[in-house]
Formats: sequence, structure tokens, C-alpha cells
Amino acid sequence: MKGLHELRSLAHVVDMHQLTKDPEALRGNLGPTESSPERGMTDAEMTRYFDYCCETLSLIAKIGAIYIEGQSDQAVVTAVDEIEELTTGLSRKIWQKIMLLQG
Repeated sequence: MKGLHELRSLAHVVDMHQLTKDPEALRGNLGPTESSPERGMTDAEMTRYFDYCCETLSLIAKIGAIYIEGQSDQAVVTAVDEIEELTTGLSRKIWQKIMLLQG
């Protein structure tokens, strides 16, 4: 269960790292504030970054699936299912950002 908790934490780290990666800011629709981070990525670089994030989330889910090989403990199976739901939901949000960039 400790390893599964770490996978869940990694998924949240991937999500948190994107907080400053806003497609609307890249488009210039949001003006910077005093505390705004520097945004130097192009559309293509941002799309690639988001794609890497989705791939990382997919790997996290797949590593979780490895944990249940040969397992019959329902708590472990449930934890892995929750990690898969989490990573899928986060990937969906990322793809929405990609669609904004491409739209």
C-alpha cells in the first residue's frame, strides 16, 4: 500500500507542476501579474509538455496495475483502481488544455 500511495502522490505532482502552464496565458488572453511565472514556451513546446505529462500519468497507472498481479487483497485492487481513475481524470484535463492550444 505504501508504494501505491507513492504512485498517487506522483500523479498529484504531475498535476501540480502544470499549475503555471495555462494555454490562455500563452495566447495572451491573460495579462501577467507581479507574481506571474515567466511563460516562455511556444504552442508546440507546451503541447509536447502536456503530452509528456499524459504519458507520465499513463505510466503511473500501469505501474499500479503491476502491483495487483497475483494479488487477491481487495484493498490493493481498490487502491489501484482509484489510481487509474485519478490518472485518467488528470489526463482528461490535460487533453482539454491541448485542445485549447490547438483550437
